[in-house]
Amino acid sequence: MSPPTRSRSALINRQTFMTDPGVPGLISIVIPCYNRAHIVRETIDSVLAQTYRNFEIILIDDGSTDNTREAVSTYEDRRIRYFYKANGGLSAARNSGLDSARGEFVAFLDSDDVWQPWKLSAQVEIFRRHPDVGLIWSDMSTFETLGEILAERHIRAYYSAYGVADFDHTQTAGVVGDLLPVGGAPAAFADCRYYVADVFNHMFSGNLVHPSTAIVRRERLRQSGPFEPEVTGHGAEDYHFYFRICSHGPVAFLDAPTTLYRVHSAQLSTCNRLHEARGNLNVMNHWMKRLPPTIPPVVLRRSLASSHAWLGLEELNAGNARVATHHLWQSLRLHRRQPSTMRLFVVSLIPRRVASVMRTVKGGLHTVLARALPGLALLLLDDQSILFQLVGLLQPEMASGM
Repeated sequence: MSPPTRSRSALINRQTFMTDPGVPGLISIVIPCYNRAHIVRETIDSVLAQTYRNFEIILIDDGSTDNTREAVSTYEDRRIRYFYKANGGLSAARNSGLDSARGEFVAFLDSDDVWQPWKLSAQVEIFRRHPDVGLIWSDMSTFETLGEILAERHIRAYYSAYGVADFDHTQTAGVVGDLLPVGGAPAAFADCRYYVADVFNHMFSGNLVHPSTAIVRRERLRQSGPFEPEVTGHGAEDYHFYFRICSHGPVAFLDAPTTLYRVHSAQLSTCNRLHEARGNLNVMNHWMKRLPPTIPPVVLRRSLASSHAWLGLEELNAGNARVATHHLWQSLRLHRRQPSTMRLFVVSLIPRRVASVMRTVKGGLHTVLARALPGLALLLLDDQSILFQLVGLLQPEMASGM
């Protein structure tokens, strides 16, 4: 490991951001880390095991209070560069890494994830064959304990936008077996395809790119810029970052799991989901104003409806009923036929004190109520005057019950 360095400010000067071409062939791997001393070595070891050897590791310690520094200091490999900074969040840590990156390519790797040994070799070869491609990302597997795969294919389950961005109907650019020498990747993945496409319009349906699977050309990063949490509201920063990258030209999707994504409870908190849902809608609204898509209006309306519905659900889970009502209603106005959103909308109108009583109801009455909610919601949608009268009647109760 190179001598520890205190990271420079994460406030990047856009005028000087990545203006130099970088070291040819070098991949700068940015690993942001906060209190991961117990697992960060697994992440680093997976990089050191890569068959592609021309890389540097930039580990940004984002104010850890555990033994992260000591865990990293056990390595003697000079390609590992350790930087310490005061805690500022994930995007600030990644921007600090970008500020120190020297490579022609930049990859991000979360400090709890690991890579397959052939990942960098396969993606660099795609870059070599397609000079116009500015970003390559891939599928991923899930695990909890190293060596035990939970789901071999996970990216389509994790990101709902793959229901719209159907790469199976995109022209194949090649397969993994052609990218690597014989034995360079597991035989099970040799026939996995990769695709080159312009996916900007698809990004209006949601994020497609998982950071730990992605590598970006330095030149494309110079065009698109660093992370901008001030735009998203400290949620969905990844979505906005890759949205911008995709707005500048062709990208490639390697439909093989090059990355192992660690699943643990810290990723599932209500607070995190709420921030992500708010950020997701902020990103959608930002890009609709900045660079409106050339996609059918009905597709765009459904994408917006989905974003409002997700935020409505998370606001309701967080106890913010009135905010939830607003977003669920906006979702239904954009796309009426959403039974689950209709149920949530009606539930959001029920005062908290009444809702607590209803939760004690069991058996037949509970079933009748559950079946009645979609019909009631449809009635409200068909006659909006009923809706506004109902909301007017319930608002005093909502205010006193919240």
